[in-house]
Amino acid sequence: MSSRNPDRIVILTGASGGIGSATARRFARDGARLILSDFDEPKGSALADELGARFIAADVTRECEVEALVQAALNEHGRLDVMINNAGQVGAVGSIAELDAGDWSRTFAILLDSVFFGMKHAARAMIATGHGGTILSTTSVAGLAPLGPHAYTTAKHAVVALTQSVAAELAAHQIRVNAVAPGRVLTGMTVAVYGSDENVRAAAEAQHPLGTTIDADEIAGAFAFLAGDDARNITGQILAVDSGVAALRLPPPYYTGTSGYIGGA
Repeated sequence: MSSRNPDRIVILTGASGGIGSATARRFARDGARLILSDFDEPKGSALADELGARFIAADVTRECEVEALVQAALNEHGRLDVMINNAGQVGAVGSIAELDAGDWSRTFAILLDSVFFGMKHAARAMIATGHGGTILSTTSVAGLAPLGPHAYTTAKHAVVALTQSVAAELAAHQIRVNAVAPGRVLTGMTVAVYGSDENVRAAAEAQHPLGTTIDADEIAGAFAFLAGDDARNITGQILAVDSGVAALRLPPPYYTGTSGYIGGA
């Protein structure tokens, strides 16, 4: 059994989804005390019962409900050690010429505003208790390169920027702020986009440089590492778990042609 995060007080939003539930199970195995949240109350409650955790239904696009999650941790445990802003959806899709403004705003409310609210209220709690802490968020490879729909890509880029700027501010309080950027992970959300498990795997294996499909447990492991003591000197960073797709943009054949030297005109 891992003991990377024993007795840490952890809030996890988007807990009932693929990455969320894998992350909840990982932190529970590590010995963390969890407050799980999701808009899907039946699934979230069932997961909390399975793990011996507390579940609080919340709409993370409403600041007062995110604030209430943090207050619950303070009321029950007297502190908050780790805040994981994981809630998300694909959101608005389609041509820039046809995107609906309401869908665009809703996408940003879920993918960016919720992260802002989580960072804000976690920071307040951690500063007030004086014990430091860790704030983690889920961005995406689409936050590192244009690899998703317009609204999703833009919002996830904003999460990267917010992570870095907030990390710079909160370092003085011994609060570390990082994010995980998953590649194409086999979850209900990606199945909704690609139509089936098999289609997700085929797309991942074709587009990922390592030719692999990413498992939600691998993302959970990245969160556990960043929350733990092994990462005590890591802040302001984006950990991409993406089979190389964000960084390795050119296919292998580009590098394996005839060797030589190409001069100017």
